Amino acid sequence: MFVVAQRGLSAALSELSESDLAPDILQALDYERVVEAFYRAMTVIPMRYGCQVADASEAAGLLEKRREEYETLLRELAGVGEMGIHVLPNGSTAGPEQDLTPLPPPPHSSVSGTAYLAAKRQRYLCLDRAALDQRRSVEGLCNSLSGLYVRRKVELPDSTRSRLLSLYFLVPRSSLDSFRQAARQLRSQLSLKLLLSGPWPPYSFVDRDDIPCN
Repeated sequence: MFVVAQRGLSAALSELSESDLAPDILQALDYERVVEAFYRAMTVIPMRYGCQVADASEAAGLLEKRREEYETLLRELAGVGEMGIHVLPNGSTAGPEQDLTPLPPPPHSSVSGTAYLAAKRQRYLCLDRAALDQRRSVEGLCNSLSGLYVRRKVELPDSTRSRLLSLYFLVPRSSLDSFRQAARQLRSQLSLKLLLSGPWPPYSFVDRDDIPCN
């Protein structure tokens, strides 16, 4: 690994072979440890594994071209860490898929149109109820943690990605202990099963457009 510096901005790079672009678990964990080591010492814009440049000169050019954007983002991320709260399956808050009424086949000789429409209506009622429960969970969590974070991001359950309701918070380092304590108290106050993680480099608060790469 080596560092390329360009007028106050720096990028940490590693030379990769084509086979390294599809990492195994150990390589991905090694990469995360490197990012976390830099994060403990300074403000970083964490890139996902696989962001590429052709060589050091291209990296330096990118730092210069996007200087204003990177400096703005670094100011926003200075002195903060990412904390995650995942709502574990516990009733309808786990996601709409867990509270759906099976829908019968379209009407034919053995299934009446009335029964089909009634089942369809019930299905959408379940979806609406699950979505309402999720919004209430998010509002309750965020209100209870008000004043301990500067930004938040919510990821709703998605059968193609995650079955968990996940919230990510950008928390000042000086408030990390208070945030952890408040989050742990929520487990009993809100009757939710919560998994707390962090602090991490602020991956969830850096968009791919902020860190263009091949």
